[in-house]
Amino acid sequence: MKFFRKKDSHPAEPRIVKTDSAPGQSFYSQYAGEAPLDEYSDTRGPQQTRQTSRHSPAHRREVSNRAGSWAIAFLLLRAVLIVVLLVGGFIVLKLVLTRLNKPSEKEQQVWAANAARMGKAEISVTATAAAISQELAVSPAMIEQRLGQWEQAERLVRSAEALTRRGINEEAVQRLGQALRIAPNNREALLLLIDTYMQLGLYAEAVPLCIRQLDQNSRQPELQMKLLRALQSSGQIDAGLMLANRMLLDQPNNEAVLSIAAAGQIGLGNTDAALAMFKKMLENNDHNIAALQNCGKIYFDRRDYEAAIPYYLELVRLDSKPDYYQMLARAYAQQDQASRAVVFMGQASSLFGGNAVSPWLRDAQFDPIRESVEFRSFADRIVGVETRKAIEAISRRETGKTTSDQSLPDAPKRPDSEMLLRKR
Repeated sequence: MKFFRKKDSHPAEPRIVKTDSAPGQSFYSQYAGEAPLDEYSDTRGPQQTRQTSRHSPAHRREVSNRAGSWAIAFLLLRAVLIVVLLVGGFIVLKLVLTRLNKPSEKEQQVWAANAARMGKAEISVTATAAAISQELAVSPAMIEQRLGQWEQAERLVRSAEALTRRGINEEAVQRLGQALRIAPNNREALLLLIDTYMQLGLYAEAVPLCIRQLDQNSRQPELQMKLLRALQSSGQIDAGLMLANRMLLDQPNNEAVLSIAAAGQIGLGNTDAALAMFKKMLENNDHNIAALQNCGKIYFDRRDYEAAIPYYLELVRLDSKPDYYQMLARAYAQQDQASRAVVFMGQASSLFGGNAVSPWLRDAQFDPIRESVEFRSFADRIVGVETRKAIEAISRRETGKTTSDQSLPDAPKRPDSEMLLRKR
């Protein structure tokens, strides 16, 4: 059984039927059964349909050309419409923006007023320029006069300096006044007059001179400090605080400025702000005596004795003075801690003597511990039993007087503890 069959190597060629050519037929003659060479020939087979003029190539070319012309015309029309719309939109937008930017009646009035002011300014500038040109046109006689005035002012300033070194400040002020009348802008005379006024305590007189100098050059820290002290000392606290706050922006840790500003806050009753400034001073320098004193005093006046004690303990350690021991004894007495109060009173007595401590016994701040054993024994040791009893009696009498009737006239003078201490 054969599964494969050998294929023919070449396909079968069609058979060509040869016909005898009739005599007279040429190479181009049509054989029988061949299609005509001209496809558009009228002699077509029965199965071919005769084509009309619509299907002719010429007709097809005409139709295609007509369609291309309509497409081009449509594209041109669309481009023209787009351009017209863009131009119209631009014109409308410009009109709207012009309408929006049109100034109102109020703005027109403001512009008119500004124009009038500018016209006046131009006139004033012209006048100023004319005046300056006149001043610049100086003569030799004028220069000679000014040279003499400057020399005279210089002699007066030198004389005032000599007087201030000798402590004759009043006469120095007169000489400096004469120098400034001759040469009003003499900087050396102005600075010396400011210092002399500060030494004499004429702070209000020094203020305008400081401002006059700062107008010429505001970046003078030393002169700003003088102005600050003059404002503070002359009672112009609000102005001083304004200047101090501005100076603290450039020098936030300046202890002198902080101290003056804190004192001004205390003068206005703002103890919280003052306390914050004093604490900031202690952050930079924990040995600042003034800051420690003020912090302790503020807490003591608030009756926050526990908070006040650390500051006075530091003061006693840094600068031992009777006042600091007394404040410590008072703070402990107000907390009813007699033993601690007596300890510091005894230390003060040992350091400064009994005479420095004995006046404290009459202080009303020690009334809470006056009846305690510790206080009585200390008082007996300092002033004696009789004097201590007299002091207690006087203290009770004064306490009763202040609580019962404060409107009575002054009673006749009687011996008090100070007289008793003097007798001893």
